[in-house]
Amino acid sequence: MSWAVYRCILNRGRTEVDAVPEQLGLSVPSFNECLERLLRLRLLHRDAKGRLVAGRPDAVAANIVGPLEKQIMEFRDEAERLNDDLHRLMSMYRRHREQHMRHGSDTIGMIPEGVGINLLVSEIAEGNVRKVLLLHAGTDGFGGLLNQVLAETASLSERGVRVRAVCAAEVLDDDSAAWRCASTAARAGALVRVVPQVAGSLVILDGHAAFIPAAGGQAGSAVVVRQTTVLDMLRDAFEQHWPEASSLEKEAELDAEALTNDEVKRRILRLLVQGARDGVIARRVGISVRTCRRHIAELVEQVGAESRLQAGFLMAGRD
Repeated sequence: MSWAVYRCILNRGRTEVDAVPEQLGLSVPSFNECLERLLRLRLLHRDAKGRLVAGRPDAVAANIVGPLEKQIMEFRDEAERLNDDLHRLMSMYRRHREQHMRHGSDTIGMIPEGVGINLLVSEIAEGNVRKVLLLHAGTDGFGGLLNQVLAETASLSERGVRVRAVCAAEVLDDDSAAWRCASTAARAGALVRVVPQVAGSLVILDGHAAFIPAAGGQAGSAVVVRQTTVLDMLRDAFEQHWPEASSLEKEAELDAEALTNDEVKRRILRLLVQGARDGVIARRVGISVRTCRRHIAELVEQVGAESRLQAGFLMAGRD
């Protein structure tokens, strides 16, 4: 629209302001907005009598675009210098870490919120990691990092990294983002299992490093642990959960078709008594939310209850 205004004034020559909106069929506010932009870019200017005059675009390029391009080049040069400096520092850091790892030090480091996923992916690449183990207990802040790791499963699999994860059922039930990321990870090839509860959250990268939530209320921050003995303990904690966990597919895709209508309702009934929400019940039983709600409505009507929870207790009392 601004260019239509410029073209109109260019064609008309020196033009009174009031003549342009009517000719272009523009409202006064729309025209004023375009006019302000063109004046700011110096594509238009006013003569001594206040008439609008079209300016030269190449002059605008020289006066405005030229300095911007120069500034962009300066930023690009600065970014390249900074990148070179960081690469040199990273080489220094790696040598330092390797020396101290041989002496059993440099085992713990703190990373701030928002940095975790980038550092973790970098650690996987640099350490030639082939296995990632994950316990998801839904820790505030740190749980976001765990979700990001699960969401990265497809790209990790392309690098030959195998992901195993154990998630707390209550996390998947209460956190839709966690459920979505876990499902995505499973479809991308990760082995995802579910247990009622998980003692704590962590991510283990082979015998290379482990990420655990930072203590002291630093939400979203993480601690990186590298000491071999501690890594072995954390890996043992993960492996203790693995045999007792059920696969996400079994949790999400129970063979509801093989169940009779009464069996489906009995499963719904048990979950109603526990106060589970419709989405949770549907997932656990292996039916759609719409079908789940239809069954619940039938149960409530059947016993003449005033609420779904009351229906659950009344039906349970009959059994």
